[in-house]
Amino acid sequence: MRLNLSINKACKNGLFVASIFLICISVVDFTNQNNIIRAQAPDEKGYELREIGGGAYVVSNTGYNSMFLVTGEGVIVVDAPPSIGVKINDAIAEVTNEPVKFLVYSHAHKDHIGGANVLPVETEIVAQRDTLGFLKMANDTDRPLPTQIFDNETTISLGNATLQLFYGGPYHQNGNIFIYSPQHKILMVVDQFSPGGMPWKHLATTPHVPSYIQSYDQVLNYDFDTYVSGHGIGTKDDVILEKQYVSDLKNNARFAISNVNFTEATKNTDKSNNAAVTEAYFNAMTDVCADRTNGNWKDKLQGVGVWTDEHCEKMIISLRND
Repeated sequence: MRLNLSINKACKNGLFVASIFLICISVVDFTNQNNIIRAQAPDEKGYELREIGGGAYVVSNTGYNSMFLVTGEGVIVVDAPPSIGVKINDAIAEVTNEPVKFLVYSHAHKDHIGGANVLPVETEIVAQRDTLGFLKMANDTDRPLPTQIFDNETTISLGNATLQLFYGGPYHQNGNIFIYSPQHKILMVVDQFSPGGMPWKHLATTPHVPSYIQSYDQVLNYDFDTYVSGHGIGTKDDVILEKQYVSDLKNNARFAISNVNFTEATKNTDKSNNAAVTEAYFNAMTDVCADRTNGNWKDKLQGVGVWTDEHCEKMIISLRND
């Protein structure tokens, strides 16, 4: 077996199936889920297995994705959502008897890696350093601690496959990474967005909007044909379309900041209540931004008109603070 793990600075297609989410809402943690979703419906086996080509596969269930590469000398898995659970082992067994050698954590959120405990205990788990920190705090046996950590980038080479991991900033959570297979031209970026849909609530709950905006250009710098998100599968065109949405959103937020008059927006508010005054002002700016954005994007992306106000408020706060 050829194995080379170098550590740097450390050592759309699918169906929108609303009924699935009604069935699963009691057992799936939606806190960090981009659940617009361009979901792959599970078949009678309890999952859908999609072959991307060259030994690359995506396993899906209730809108969540895991990816694995069959390398000739073992299997590399990326993410293990609890909604797929032990079925990931069944999916791998469908196409190979090679053992799982590596598991990559895209980030620390449980809805994407909370099924990691079903993989063999000897599996090497690779993650960015901030993800290790979050998981230590969580102390969750469903999410075993990484055994290999990196700061900025690293490469996993196993058999005939190479997987490049890169941390470009907290587009969704500190520690979330880009996962790239150059030979397959596959890029996996989890919870940045869902192909065909607008970003999830509050711009994918990003802790830093400038990093989120930057992530689109970072993604587009990769040479890929297939984009595997945490929720859906798409192409570079999907990324380009949503980048345009985010750019327009930013322009509309900037317009709102410049054109909403504070005195007018707060004239009917109790001036002794600072929270009420602030809320009235931000609501007025958010309404202007949302009206302009919805007018431009209605029927172009799923979710427009549902979360636009949340996106606008998040962008307005960022433009004022970051």
